[in-house]
Amino acid sequence: MALSKRYLFTFAIAAGLLLYLAHQQASGLSLSSRLRYPVYSTSESAPAPYTAAVVYLASVMPGPRSPDRLLQSLPRLQKNIPWRHQWPVLLLHAGMYDSLDSQEIFLNRLRDSARDHELTPEAIEELVRRVEFVSTSHELPPGIPEDGLVDNPIWGGEWPAYHHMCSFFSYKIFNHPRIKDLTYYLRLDDDSYVREPACFDPFEYMHIHNKSYAFRDSPPDMGWVTEGMWPFVSNYAQRHPDVERKLEENGFDWPPNRFWPLGFGERVNFPSYETNFDLVKVPRFRTPEMQDFLSDLASDPKRFYWYRWGDAPIRFAQVSMFLDVAQEAHRMCELPYSHKDRPFDDCECVPLHD
Repeated sequence: MALSKRYLFTFAIAAGLLLYLAHQQASGLSLSSRLRYPVYSTSESAPAPYTAAVVYLASVMPGPRSPDRLLQSLPRLQKNIPWRHQWPVLLLHAGMYDSLDSQEIFLNRLRDSARDHELTPEAIEELVRRVEFVSTSHELPPGIPEDGLVDNPIWGGEWPAYHHMCSFFSYKIFNHPRIKDLTYYLRLDDDSYVREPACFDPFEYMHIHNKSYAFRDSPPDMGWVTEGMWPFVSNYAQRHPDVERKLEENGFDWPPNRFWPLGFGERVNFPSYETNFDLVKVPRFRTPEMQDFLSDLASDPKRFYWYRWGDAPIRFAQVSMFLDVAQEAHRMCELPYSHKDRPFDDCECVPLHD
C-alpha cells in the first residue's frame, strides 16, 4: 500500500509539471525563454553583428494600468518598420504581468489589435513571439519619504511614478540586467506610433552609419523643472577637462554669467532630446567616464524627486559631454513618427540596402 501511494504521488507531480509546461506553450511562452535572453533573427544564414531590443516602460507603480495605447503602438511598430532582425520587444513592468494569465490576456488582446491593423497572421505571431515581459521594480531612494508631496516638490504631478520614470531613463537603464549587454535599445512611450511605413530598420541604420544616438526632436525643457541643472553640468565640466573640451567642440551653448557664483542658469530653459523616441548605442553610455558622470548624477536623488529633472535634458547633457555630436548623433526624421496626437516633421527616407 505504501508503494502504491508513493507511486501515485510521483505520478501526480509529473502530471502537474506537464500541465504547467503545456500551459506555458499555449500562452506563447516557453520555459527556455524565461531562463535565457532570446534573440530573434529573420536571417538564418547571416547572424546579426549586434544585439538590440525595443523597450517600453509598461508600468512603474504596482497595480493595474491600461494597456490600450500600448496595444495600438505595437502593431504599428511591427507593420511599419521593415525589420531586418526580429529583436525582442521588452515590456518593463512593475509586477502587472508577473502571472502567466496576465501575460496571456495581454497577448490575446495584442493579436486582436494587430488584426484590426491588418497585419498578416504570420506578422501577428511574429510580433507575439517578440514580446518579453520584464519585471522591474522602482524604489524611492533613501531620504525621499513615501509622501514626498508634503515637502512641496517643484512638481508633484503623478507622484512618484513620473519621478521614477525620469530617474530610470536618465541613468538606471544603462545598468539594467536585461539591457546593459545589448548593443542598441530603442525606447518608445506607449503612446509612440510609427504611423506609416518606413524604408529602413533603425537599428540597422545605427550599425551601418556607426551612430551612437538618434532622436526625433529636440525642444528645450522649461527652466522651472531643471533648477540646478546648469550649475551641475558646469561644475562637473570644470572638474573634468576632457568633458569641458568636448562641450566646447560640440558647440554647447551656456547661459550668460557662467562663472558668476549667484543665479547662473536660474529659470533658463535647458536643451533636451525628446526621449519618447530614444535610440541608444549602449556601450557608448557605459564607458567609465559616462558611468562616473551617472554616479555623480545619482548621488542626490532630490534632483529627480524634488526638482523633477527629466531624462530629456539629461540625455542632451550626456550626449554633449561625451559624444561627438556631429559624427555620432542623428535626428532620425526619416521615420514617420507621432507621439500622442502630434505627428513629427518627416524627411526623405533613403533605403539602406538595394
